[in-house]
Amino acid sequence: MEGVTQNPMLIDPEMKEIVDSFLLETKEILENLNVDLMELEKRPDDLDLLNQIFRSFHTIKGTSGFLGLEKLPEVTHKCEDILNKLRRGEAKLNSNIMDGILLGYDVIKELMFKIENDKNEDVDVENVINVLTGLLKNLGEANLPEEQIQQSNQIENKEQKEIKTDATTVVSNEKNNATKLASSPDTRKTDNTIRVDVERLDALLNIASELVLGRNRLTQVNSQFALEYENTNIAKDLADATKQIDLMTTELQLVVMKLRMIKIGKVFNRFPRVVRDMCKELEKEVELKIYGEDTEVDKNLIEEINDPLVHLIRNAIDHGIEKPDVRESKGKNRKGTVILSAEHEGNNIVIKIEDDGKGIDPEVIKEKAISKGFITAEKAKELTKQEAYNLIFHPGFSTAEVVTNVSGRGVGMDVVKTNVAKLRGTISIESEVDKGTRIILRLPLTLAIISGMIVKACNQTLVIPLHSVIEVIRVNKNQIETVRGREVINLRDSILPIVGLEELLDNAENGHKKDSDWQYIVEVGIAEKRFGIKVDNLIGQQEVVIKSLGNYLGKIDGIAGSTIMGDGTVVIILDINELFNKLEKKLNA
Repeated sequence: MEGVTQNPMLIDPEMKEIVDSFLLETKEILENLNVDLMELEKRPDDLDLLNQIFRSFHTIKGTSGFLGLEKLPEVTHKCEDILNKLRRGEAKLNSNIMDGILLGYDVIKELMFKIENDKNEDVDVENVINVLTGLLKNLGEANLPEEQIQQSNQIENKEQKEIKTDATTVVSNEKNNATKLASSPDTRKTDNTIRVDVERLDALLNIASELVLGRNRLTQVNSQFALEYENTNIAKDLADATKQIDLMTTELQLVVMKLRMIKIGKVFNRFPRVVRDMCKELEKEVELKIYGEDTEVDKNLIEEINDPLVHLIRNAIDHGIEKPDVRESKGKNRKGTVILSAEHEGNNIVIKIEDDGKGIDPEVIKEKAISKGFITAEKAKELTKQEAYNLIFHPGFSTAEVVTNVSGRGVGMDVVKTNVAKLRGTISIESEVDKGTRIILRLPLTLAIISGMIVKACNQTLVIPLHSVIEVIRVNKNQIETVRGREVINLRDSILPIVGLEELLDNAENGHKKDSDWQYIVEVGIAEKRFGIKVDNLIGQQEVVIKSLGNYLGKIDGIAGSTIMGDGTVVIILDINELFNKLEKKLNA
């Protein structure tokens, strides 16, 4: 960075391993601290928790000091001093003290970002040092005699001797321990985990994906071979070998997928802090309950779902939970409740965000949509309750009366919908006025290998991602009606628009229609939307590997990628989200 000098120790090649280890360990400590600090506010008298938090700050201070850092040890030392007062009973935790510690925590995170990315500490820490010093003065730190401060530090050093503050000592001790263990006749496994670079896992997943394609090809060859050489020994041997390869490939795929799995608590544990900060800003009282934090999802998914969940949690508190006095007047508890939960459901993960707030009034939503010009008053009267809820996902929609730091800018739910759709997931809303709202996200567990429905349409074989398929319907062609120039069917008292793939994919071929009185329709859904795709034949269901179309073809609207079938042919995988967008444009044209 121009004008800012990099820390020599951070860029020294010989120190790289120690620096990388420091960054990794400190980020883990900060993740745990985020959870512990929120727990401390609930249990301020828990001495074990206080000591644990103190040790976390102390460890960061020691290791950062060894690396020649200055600002990071300074901030952590001040936080440590305050925590020392609390754990010795010389002060009682209150909101101001917690605000100060959290401010220190935020600045430490900011410093860590600069250290990792820019190899320097170019962060202004004057304000946080002043705040923490002021807190210490209020706690009587400034009035302690020098002898008592020295004595206090000696006690602290004695208590904390188990914390290794010198990285070279850590390395030396680890080597000595390893030697002792290796020479010991009773060697026991001291640690059953190892750190693996994500790129290596990605490479392993890619190989497993290719193996799935090979398995599919072998299965196809085996089927053809069995027809020609039925009841021969070689046909039986090939069938047995195929079954074994099929079983092993499935097992390998599951193992590789599990290697990439991370507990969703990694994301969920960030939200107690989000809720705390919002409650202070909006003068509301909210209890956040978290369930299913041990539910595991793919690492790539973890990185993508954070932003949608932030929007949904903030919306639940801002739009859902009422002010304490309003809740009391309704006969509710002054403190609102927001529940964040996750669970597995087949090959999907289901995340729910529930609140016991004011709920969503469909009529209010309709009025706002009319005033914004999104729909006409006539159209609003035709909308069902669910369709009214779905207006929330319209870009620019907001029910906030006043624009604040939290909401009212017309961004939020449309961003959530877009992000969820990118992850090939769905989102739905359930609500009851004055009872609360529940938002349900359904997301695939992995983004590399998907289950697909193989269909024939437009004279070609296509794959429809199974997570987007709601059901397959076989209807008589007489049941297909035309409304405003668009084909629809009446499905259980609701109107489902249907469309041919030749129209969606701009394929001029219309010769694929068969001389039959029956039509297969695959009902698909993304987020809150539904429509039916007309297909000629249903071939079956199969796990497929998504491959990009490459730089030559680039991104094509409506196509997520391609895969290789068992007979070696390349078929396209439909992007249902893009097809929805194309259909909407056609309908609104």
